[in-house]
Amino acid sequence: MKKILIVNGEKYWQDFFPECEVVQKSIQDTSWILKNGNLYVADSESVVKPDGILWRIGAIKPTDLQTTAMSLIEISKIPCVNSPETLKIGFDRLSMLSMLKKQGFPVIDFNVVTKSTHLKNIKIDFPFVIKVGNYHGGFGKVLVETEEKWQDIKDLLFVTENYISVEPFINYKRDIRYIAIHDKIWAMSRRGKFWKANVETTDFEEIIPEKEIVLKLKTLQKSISANILAIDILEDETGKLHVVEYNDIPGLSGFNDELKYELAAVLKRKIEENKDKF
Repeated sequence: MKKILIVNGEKYWQDFFPECEVVQKSIQDTSWILKNGNLYVADSESVVKPDGILWRIGAIKPTDLQTTAMSLIEISKIPCVNSPETLKIGFDRLSMLSMLKKQGFPVIDFNVVTKSTHLKNIKIDFPFVIKVGNYHGGFGKVLVETEEKWQDIKDLLFVTENYISVEPFINYKRDIRYIAIHDKIWAMSRRGKFWKANVETTDFEEIIPEKEIVLKLKTLQKSISANILAIDILEDETGKLHVVEYNDIPGLSGFNDELKYELAAVLKRKIEENKDKF
């Protein structure tokens, strides 16, 4: 029986790999061992020698352990979705934004400083959004609406060692997520409870993907060799689209189970292809 390792992520994956043994571990609790070319992953509960890995780490700050784990996956040639090579491209938010701009996506204008002392040189109208480092899922982000609040935020940012992004606030009408898995694409309109579009989402509605966005997403997917890839878009009151980011470990909430079956099928195919190479 093949062993599938789910790194972090959702708890339902055994249902989509019924013929496999599914083991779930949190990256924070693991040790990674490479022995005679074979990869083992251990925590306080067990040690697993995976045949395939579904990498579902999201929203937390990238760590040295993640980088090491990805390198060991590469060396051991264990099939992984997405591959370590793809994940490393999106590991840093700035390199991710650079890839989007290269593909011609309408990325939200942003400014960046590596030290908070230079924030005084960034002139932007209220309200605007501050993003710190590489966090996802709404973490490390704050809406600044007044000069008083901005002064308080700058005092807090003084202690960070991460770079800081400053971008205009988009008063969005809806948040749209496109997800590509293998050669299929889905789209969904969402709305969050508060100003952060992807936090405490209250409304989901699958929509028909627009051809122009689909073509660009497929080109981006191919350029970084992604098995799964999402882009998040804000549509403002005028209908103008603003691309926020791409996500190579996107959440699947609100979409039907077809996406989960498709993602599981991608990893199964990679495992079979890997078996044929040895």
